Amino acid sequence: LLLHRYALSNTSNQHSSILQHQVPMAPLNVGIVGATGAVGKEIIGCLEKCCSFPIDNLRLFGSKRSAGRKIDTSKFGNITIELFSEDSARECDVVFLAVDGDFSLAHAENICKGDDGAIVIDNSSAFRYKEGIPLVVPEINAETTKGKKLIANPNCTTAIGLMAVWPLHKLFGLSKMVMSTYQAASGAGQPGMDELMEGTRSVLNGERDVADNKVFAHPLPFNVIPHIDKFQDNGYTKEEMKVTW
Repeated sequence: LLLHRYALSNTSNQHSSILQHQVPMAPLNVGIVGATGAVGKEIIGCLEKCCSFPIDNLRLFGSKRSAGRKIDTSKFGNITIELFSEDSARECDVVFLAVDGDFSLAHAENICKGDDGAIVIDNSSAFRYKEGIPLVVPEINAETTKGKKLIANPNCTTAIGLMAVWPLHKLFGLSKMVMSTYQAASGAGQPGMDELMEGTRSVLNGERDVADNKVFAHPLPFNVIPHIDKFQDNGYTKEEMKVTW
């Protein structure tokens, strides 16, 4: 989905939109910031499987803790993780940000600034509500990315839900929708998945009656928590409100 989003969005002189012009796209220099996290790993996997998104060079960026590590990929070979810097990211044609909102707010606009900046596709919630930055589900509103260098993704529930209801809305119109979601620990990234795994192990092994919790507000193993993100003034959580924003 992310790769399709970029293919529709890229209208620069150097690389024309695949669907718009039906011509081969020049190989790109692509960067992933947050490459060692759960989302970053998934983006790498998508790039390895995607044949219609030509990549000349894949660069992976991380923190001081991750820099210098090597990641073996089936398509791009052995890649050494680079310490992130805005200057290094700006050397890429396209940069995927697989980071949290605070990081994106601090760096995304600087990476894409100016004619020589990269196109940035941000996976966080940082720019979803900012005027002038397209919030895109490519099958629905790809045309809004024309001429834009910073592109925001909707949250997972919104993107998947809209794919189902958009055709119905076009045919009949929708006035109200009730959406219930059951979300995985992976929504909290690798730390959330690790806490679920370790907590499940500790309970099954008899080490604890109830799993410890640091990432989640309550122990997650063998439990369902009706609470994601912070509560808003209207009584709904931020995760619930993201569907309406």
